[in-house]
Amino acid sequence: MTRVLLLLIVSVWLAGCAVDFQEGDEHFYVVHKGAAMPVWVTGNWRSDRILVHVHGGPGTTNGIYFQKDSYRRIADQVGIAFYEQRGAGSALGLHREYLSTEQLVEDARMVMTVLRARYPRARFALLGHSWGGFLGSAILLEPDLQKQFGGWIEMDGAHDASCKSWNHGRDQVLAKGIAGAEAFYRDVWKCDPVTNENNQLEEYKGKLIHLWHSEFVRAAGGYDVQPDRVLTNADIAENIFRSQFDLFAVTQHSPLPVQNFYGRDLTPRLGEIKIPALVLWGTHDLITPAINAEPAYRALGAAPQDKELVLFDDSGHNPWAEEQDKFVLAMTRFLDKVLPP
Repeated sequence: MTRVLLLLIVSVWLAGCAVDFQEGDEHFYVVHKGAAMPVWVTGNWRSDRILVHVHGGPGTTNGIYFQKDSYRRIADQVGIAFYEQRGAGSALGLHREYLSTEQLVEDARMVMTVLRARYPRARFALLGHSWGGFLGSAILLEPDLQKQFGGWIEMDGAHDASCKSWNHGRDQVLAKGIAGAEAFYRDVWKCDPVTNENNQLEEYKGKLIHLWHSEFVRAAGGYDVQPDRVLTNADIAENIFRSQFDLFAVTQHSPLPVQNFYGRDLTPRLGEIKIPALVLWGTHDLITPAINAEPAYRALGAAPQDKELVLFDDSGHNPWAEEQDKFVLAMTRFLDKVLPP
């Protein structure tokens, strides 16, 4: 009897000393309707505070964000769940018949189901950058999904994808006299600010119309005030040779031809988003124009004391890279408020 008891004690002790294979990052796939969407949970997820990250695009990757010290500093405080959307980044499977905003919202619901099961004690906040601002807003417009988050952060988001918004960027490009822009916007570009009829997903000389627009905006300085603060040669080398992300897939899919995005403005519905909100915007941004920041802030349904607008006067589309200290400060303050340590 004594020997059996001793064996039981030793067994319990050994179990308590077993290696915890969840000490580090976690990588897994969420599979839904023919697409396998990779999820990377990194940072201080043991704090039971997790920031769910909705990347830009449509069709880009999370690979660009974690290269910057700002995101790594955020990850010291909370966990970050980076997931690659259907048809984007290193996701497997495409199924073009499912490329719609509605399907991507459904995919996000599946991702959250898995995250809540794997991290049952965690509290979640949602961040959407660029196109992620549109998709994140659409996610939160689903009441059952909104209840799962303690806060919402939109950073230089595309919640207003109307032709009025796109045409603002076009006008700024034309005002700067970018070579080839005048003929393109006169003869190729179609985006009616009244009807929102547009040809953004049509191809011209082998590229989507919207990709041409994006390249003209970049030439006009509408992405970055100082491009080398966003993407350096070292960053490129890291992405190509040492990154876990599939950059070849990004070059094939971006911009991804997602239906029910171009020509839509979610601003009139932002009042349905009642959770605390933080709006971050670079004032020099022309691809998701900075003129959309104030209307989004005013429209959000959170109480005045529960929402904040932070403008970055030395940034374009990527304040997380161009003004990192200010970005970390704003994020830390907000996350500590909505997901108290």
